[in-house]
Amino acid sequence: MQLIHTASAPSPGGHYSQAVRDGDRVFTSGQVGVDPGTGLTPADFREEVRQCLTNLREVLSASGAELTDVIRTMCLLTDIRDFGVFNEEYALFFGDHRPARSTFGIALAGGFRVEIEAIARIPHAAGEGAS
Repeated sequence: MQLIHTASAPSPGGHYSQAVRDGDRVFTSGQVGVDPGTGLTPADFREEVRQCLTNLREVLSASGAELTDVIRTMCLLTDIRDFGVFNEEYALFFGDHRPARSTFGIALAGGFRVEIEAIARIPHAAGEGAS
């Protein structure tokens, strides 16, 4: 098991890792919309979703994966009425790739309005015996 960390995404605010790689799988912790450079969360919900997805992409990249390698996401919204805006931004980031997804409306710690976690498959490098 390999712990994943990148300065390109917010550092964990508790006793957990940004992600854990186990063989050819990576399991991300929930990523939120905090700008890792400023420590601030955008006031606009759409911008918060974009930052959240950017952070997810950076954590995946640090593990050797991309958004197109994602198998499943779990998405958390504090106001399910924001689903339309959330879904638009999610679709822009994932494009034609459509991982399995669950989306829930819940209360989130820290005043965040969106959180996304993912499971991805790390692609094998050429010549590593991909099956």
